[in-house]
Amino acid sequence: MAAELWEIRDFIAGAPAFAELPAAVLDTLPRRLTVRYLRRGRPFPPPDAVPGLWIVRSGALAVRDPEGRLLEKLGKTDLYLDARDSVDPDARPVDEYGTAVVAVVEDSLLYQLPLPAFEELLGAHPVFAWRFERTRRERLERALSELGQGGRPETLMAATVKALLRREPITAAPDIPIRRGAEIMTEAQVSALLLLENEQLVGLITDRDLRRRCIAAGISVDSSLREIMTETLITVAPTASAFEASLLFSRHNIHHLPVVAEDRALVGILSTSDLLRHQGTHAIHLVRDAMAAPDVEAIARVGSRLTDLEAQLVAIGAEAEPLGEAMVTVTDAMTRRLTELAEMELGPAPIAWAWAALGSQGRREQTAFTDQDNALILDDAFEPGRHGDWFARFAGFVTDGLAAAGLTPCPGGTMATTADWRQPVAGWQAQFGDWIDQPEPHSIMLATNFFDMRVVAGRESLLDAVWTTVRPAAQENTIFQRRLANNALAVRMPLGFFRRLVVVDDEQHDERLDLKRYGLMPIADLARLHAVGLGLPELHTVRRLQAAVRAGGLSEQAAAGLADAWRLFYVLRARHQARQARGGEPLDNRLDPDQLSGLERDHLRDAFRVVDDHQRWVRIHFAVSGTR
Repeated sequence: MAAELWEIRDFIAGAPAFAELPAAVLDTLPRRLTVRYLRRGRPFPPPDAVPGLWIVRSGALAVRDPEGRLLEKLGKTDLYLDARDSVDPDARPVDEYGTAVVAVVEDSLLYQLPLPAFEELLGAHPVFAWRFERTRRERLERALSELGQGGRPETLMAATVKALLRREPITAAPDIPIRRGAEIMTEAQVSALLLLENEQLVGLITDRDLRRRCIAAGISVDSSLREIMTETLITVAPTASAFEASLLFSRHNIHHLPVVAEDRALVGILSTSDLLRHQGTHAIHLVRDAMAAPDVEAIARVGSRLTDLEAQLVAIGAEAEPLGEAMVTVTDAMTRRLTELAEMELGPAPIAWAWAALGSQGRREQTAFTDQDNALILDDAFEPGRHGDWFARFAGFVTDGLAAAGLTPCPGGTMATTADWRQPVAGWQAQFGDWIDQPEPHSIMLATNFFDMRVVAGRESLLDAVWTTVRPAAQENTIFQRRLANNALAVRMPLGFFRRLVVVDDEQHDERLDLKRYGLMPIADLARLHAVGLGLPELHTVRRLQAAVRAGGLSEQAAAGLADAWRLFYVLRARHQARQARGGEPLDNRLDPDQLSGLERDHLRDAFRVVDDHQRWVRIHFAVSGTR
């Protein structure tokens, strides 16, 4: 092969779809290509060109809709498919642009593969065909699968709970004497005893229960186990991953999980020791360290290890939801311990309270790079003159402790140290009433924070009391929802990438892709909008989308596409931050397009378009004015 053909061959091999082809096939392609040089302003495709696949070697093409809105800017290695006159219309590849108009906006050198040769590749190479024949949703699903590869088989992500069980469960009846239960545990050398009644699991006894609920409480050892057993049990399925089990241990600060099948049959019991024996679980260690921290300095040491936790989870191929759950579980543990340390410092609280997380912590979607968003909900017995100073100092202690652990204060002041975010139940209800009656942009911004609120410590019933009036009021107010929809459309999704820049529109080209601003937050805003409109209690973005489908407010296809786009943005953000941590760089959300492969750029384009399509639907459905 001549040198110039080798050079073309190597260039084609760098284009995302062609990179999947066998070397022998790539060797044949240069002789099948037509080389075209088009001056700026020339029509595209050229009138004399046959249909086929175009590959941009240099220069630029602009793709616009019939109204002139820029859809995408194509540059080096980008592809444009002209599939008119396909020999098999039923098998025609997915049309990305429909009735779009394409213009040559820079002098451009292009290669064209005629349609018959292109269709031959589609038929012979399924991996190549995937790029053209599948929907965006299907391609996003594959992208997530590819991002998850690399996890080692022995990791907690791969192991199932059932695989970690070492013995048959030790069981007893709940009405036997405590003394006999302790004897059974000693004979079997176990730290927990499962209690069955009519072959159904009804309770659990641990070594700790014997010490605290029997000996320390002065209960006779001749009493029945039923008097001291734990009845409300957190269980796990045998098919769940060991990583999921580790999150349950950490989130609920427990040490034993009964393993129960779908038919409620008892399979066994999993302990934290079983997990640690299989592989050290960083999240569990951090939660334990946080809950045992004697002071703020110890909490700060836990917080300093969050970047290591994120990097470890990325390295084992953790998926988006469990990765976020692991990070939030540690942050929640630090927060709870700080509230305990605050009461040790200040004395018992004068009235009941609830410490709530908002934002990404409230939704359980944190990464290592985050700031604080929190609030205090107080009992209606609150009297500012009597109780205000105590709760102001309480809020200051906790937020200062979180700052020492690496969670910077919220620049917008959404924190319990601010009086507006430290109110009794009636105050929160009145505040929200004002937001609904006067849905101005600032009020809507505050309301979006409120709808992500989750109790981390204290009395959960206080927030429940707020929700009983707030959710119905928001669900019934269509003007408020329209303003919320407008907020969800505030950020226009990027169109894609051109050279080293992120293309937002004709005028805006950014050097970095902000994965939070242009990825995670627009989807979180859309999911929250659906949750509010349907009166749903879910907080996590993916779970909100899934609940909206069940409630009949969102199609399964739309929800799945948005969920996969969110997962892609989240995993890429975590990988970016893990890479920064390894290099000793400060963490941020801004990804350099040069760090992306061509295939990753294609996956992100698909994600951008999925979100943009749903934003268009929201604009019509909620009758939001304005053009894009």
